[in-house]
Amino acid sequence: MESQAVKAAVGFAIVVIVGFIIVATTRETPQEKVQGALLQTSSLLNKLALGKCTEEIRKETGVHPYTPSESNSDNMTYVSLVWNNVGAVNRAECRYVVDQGISLLKLDDRTIIEKTAPAIVAPAAPGSIHH
Repeated sequence: MESQAVKAAVGFAIVVIVGFIIVATTRETPQEKVQGALLQTSSLLNKLALGKCTEEIRKETGVHPYTPSESNSDNMTYVSLVWNNVGAVNRAECRYVVDQGISLLKLDDRTIIEKTAPAIVAPAAPGSIHH
């Protein structure tokens, strides 16, 4: 009976040691962590753009657009989406930019929203002050 308990304890210890080895060797590398963060950022940006653009197109057309026909993005700062045949509109185009919101909304040839990128104004260079 004692040998059964010893065998069970040794088996349990081996399983625990193997578990620790597996956990220690499968940690995320810094590169994998960065890739994961980029995927999360891209996914959140796409969801936000899809939600905002869909809502704005629905307001303008009275029809809810579903899956975009085309999409383009740099996965960090902007998403461009295009829908075909949304109600009476043949082509709806929407561009969402981080920190700006919808920067372009076109329904067929009619531009509803068009924002240019904000100009970055550099501060004046400090000049010498003469007294």
